[in-house]
Amino acid sequence: MTAESLQALCVLRNTVNLQWYIVPLLATVFYIYFVEVERKNWSLIIMGLTFWAAEFTWEIGNALLLYITNYAPLWLTPGKSAYVIYVGLNIEISFFFAIYGLMVLKILPQDKNMKIMGISNRLVIPTILGLSGLFVEVILNQCNMLIWTYSFWKWPNLWLLAIGYCLPLLILAWLHDNLSMKAKMITLALTASVAIACHVLFAVILKWI
Repeated sequence: MTAESLQALCVLRNTVNLQWYIVPLLATVFYIYFVEVERKNWSLIIMGLTFWAAEFTWEIGNALLLYITNYAPLWLTPGKSAYVIYVGLNIEISFFFAIYGLMVLKILPQDKNMKIMGISNRLVIPTILGLSGLFVEVILNQCNMLIWTYSFWKWPNLWLLAIGYCLPLLILAWLHDNLSMKAKMITLALTASVAIACHVLFAVILKWI
């Protein structure tokens, strides 16, 4: 097991590093969603929460890779965090993903057919914001705040990371445009249920992650 993996496990769900700054961060996330509640943007709220729940499931899968290989996950957040939820997810990143999907949906034009340089805005905007997220991740990696171990998942081999950022946002935009409100609510319920069930099973009962 890598030294960074061991370091991440040492601080995993340990409250010793809790900081007061997570309180205003949490309040900011709530405020952003309360604004959308006030505006009755229920579709944005539901899809934003769905994206957040899906991120937790993705992070659980990454943590399971560490358990399976006993070496390293694809990405690690071993330190410099107030609270590490899984070996590759800390509370700061979680707050970011709580509003990331919402942010993408809010910037999408209401006109689904509008073109940007001759390309559908539903392709251009999620891709640009996905690559922007990847750019931030590269900076975090260069600052040793986000660790990549495997050669196929690190600089300069970033094509898998680019897909990992852009594809979920493209799917999110498609679901937002094409699902009925009832279908969106069902999607949220299923996605959240899977995330909760996986956490209970792998983190609480089996203690694998």
